[in-house]
Amino acid sequence: MTEKVFWINPYQTELRSEVTHIEGNNVELNNTIFYAEAGGQESDRGTINDVSVLQATPSGTRIIYTLASPPDFKVGDTVVTCIDWERRYSLMKLHFAAEVVLEKTLSTL
Repeated sequence: MTEKVFWINPYQTELRSEVTHIEGNNVELNNTIFYAEAGGQESDRGTINDVSVLQATPSGTRIIYTLASPPDFKVGDTVVTCIDWERRYSLMKLHFAAEVVLEKTLSTL
């Protein structure tokens, strides 16, 4: 199970995590600040140990990160994850705006 730190602190931009699984360019961590694609919202982008994360995908209680290149770390290593804050903040604002429009629309029906 991946601990979803982004639910606790959505403004956190960097986190130290332990690598729990690697398969090719797909990586799993014990905790994360990367929001995984869900509910129509795109996943965060950023890096794990300076390797670009292309996608964060939910899989049950886990989150799988697809990297742009093979990782330079191994299972058990501690890595630093960093999100692209400007992108995250833009997505947060767009998501909130969509919720406001939906609420307004539903209240007028």
